[in-house]
Amino acid sequence: MEAPLAQAWLELPDGRMHWFDQGPCTIGRGDTCTLVLNVPGISRNHVVIQPKPGGGHYLSDLRSTNGTYVNGLRQEQTVALRDGDRIEIGEFPLVYRCQLTPGQAADSGQTSVQIHSGPCWLLMLDLIGHTAHTHAVGAEAASADFKHWLELVRPILLQSGGTINAYLGDAVFAYWRQDRHDAGKVGAALQALVRLQAAAPRPFRIIMHHGKIRISGGQQGESLIGTDVIYLFRIEKSTKSLGARCVLSETAAVSLQLDRTARPLGRHPVPDYPGEHAFFAL
Repeated sequence: MEAPLAQAWLELPDGRMHWFDQGPCTIGRGDTCTLVLNVPGISRNHVVIQPKPGGGHYLSDLRSTNGTYVNGLRQEQTVALRDGDRIEIGEFPLVYRCQLTPGQAADSGQTSVQIHSGPCWLLMLDLIGHTAHTHAVGAEAASADFKHWLELVRPILLQSGGTINAYLGDAVFAYWRQDRHDAGKVGAALQALVRLQAAAPRPFRIIMHHGKIRISGGQQGESLIGTDVIYLFRIEKSTKSLGARCVLSETAAVSLQLDRTARPLGRHPVPDYPGEHAFFAL
């Protein structure tokens, strides 16, 4: 049986995604580069990103004139990239993304500082039966389906102001800070995702919760911490048997004013969280 292919890519500031293949990716103004960026301040052969054994990538500056920066630090030696790393080639910004395995959460590192503490909407999008689909159609076809799906859901999240925190295997974890975004925009994004479920190349579940989290950041990226983050992951697993493709926690439904129009799913236990919890479906 074929295992799902891990995916990694660069996010460009105009919304495009450059997907990595199995070989090295050279970036620069030169026509022979894998990713050609005809932008002032970028050398003809500026940087190379190459796969490392076991997954992920290394970045090496190619003695460029204006340098290469990762999370604000100039890189003069080869460095291992992590999901969410912000790369500046000259002054051109890119974001490195790599699927993480479940439980491989982003770690903000020892020098992290708190960025925000407060209520947020938390969202998980989870492909249904991705491993079985890979076994049925092969790794390459399943990989193409994943790419197509991600290229459909990502604009909905970003255009509504959402922040994608991590790509966890066949799932996307995103959030909206309540102090920066109103419930109307978040609700509109949720409805757009529900509409997409009917047309997406692969079926997927939507899980949304609203709760208080702490966001910290450092040289190793951004980290979301709090019992409500863990609660989102718990309800993703514990509500699968309910059969709903879009599940909202009670706090999510109330905060988005959907508790009166959404379909009640009743009250159910959630592992490690006492009592029974109300859920709703769209």
